[in-house]
Amino acid sequence: MNPRSKRFITIHLCGWPIVLALLCGIGCNQNNNESALVAKIGDKELRWDEITEMIPDNSSPDDSVKLAERFIESWTREQSVVALAAYTLSEDQEQIEVLIEQYRQSLLTYHFEQQFVQQHLDTNVQQQEIEAYYSANESNFELKDYILKVKFCAVNSDNKQLTALKKVFSSSKPEDFGKWQKLCVETGASSYFSEDNWMRWDELIQQIPLDVYDVESFLRQKKYIEFTKDNNSYFLTVLDYKLRGGVSPLSFEKEKIKSLILNKRKIELLLKMREDVYQKALSEKSIELYYTKE
Repeated sequence: MNPRSKRFITIHLCGWPIVLALLCGIGCNQNNNESALVAKIGDKELRWDEITEMIPDNSSPDDSVKLAERFIESWTREQSVVALAAYTLSEDQEQIEVLIEQYRQSLLTYHFEQQFVQQHLDTNVQQQEIEAYYSANESNFELKDYILKVKFCAVNSDNKQLTALKKVFSSSKPEDFGKWQKLCVETGASSYFSEDNWMRWDELIQQIPLDVYDVESFLRQKKYIEFTKDNNSYFLTVLDYKLRGGVSPLSFEKEKIKSLILNKRKIELLLKMREDVYQKALSEKSIELYYTKE
């Protein structure tokens, strides 16, 4: 902010006139103004350097003034409430200070632990670890929903290639699979196919508007279904399924297991860090104890 102009504003807060000098830029030779007092409420002070930190360097003079004014007003509004709260709750001040200190310590510890985890946690989880965890805890992985492996597509019923699309969709020939994918692109059909990934039932019916009241019976009886609704034709093949209440397959739980393993590592890492810090403090005699164990 190169302009050197000054703008003076008088703010009346609680009856006290405060003259604010809003400098729309402070040059290298004006460092003595950086700590200039801008506003004060009780023992809380707002200085110019706090304001300049909030103003982007590429701001125009007018924008700089507006941003500064907005920041000052916001600060004075907030601190006036804080000042009233401190005065009103003075009898409870000691307890409040205890809570503030507890929060400060918790916040410091939290951010330190977050940084420590980012720097030291091994996030590489091998497939063998996932399989071992699954085998040891298989009874904990109960399916809460029906899951399926499916192949489906939907296309406008007036499409001239509807018959050809249906034919290659139903075919089990490998060469027809490529033809089906090509036709889906040409006809603008929506499609899905995955041999490896499971889909929840509620995810499927968001794509295919099936009217099914007994999901379990439907899955046991139907492998292929086609129907028309709202001038769209739908084709669906159920490749595999698992019923709700059964054991969830490993492939469906893989990401969840990975998260559980990483969380376990994180807990163990932090416990070890805390113990190491404590033992180091003891060995370096940083901790002074004025009692002895009986």
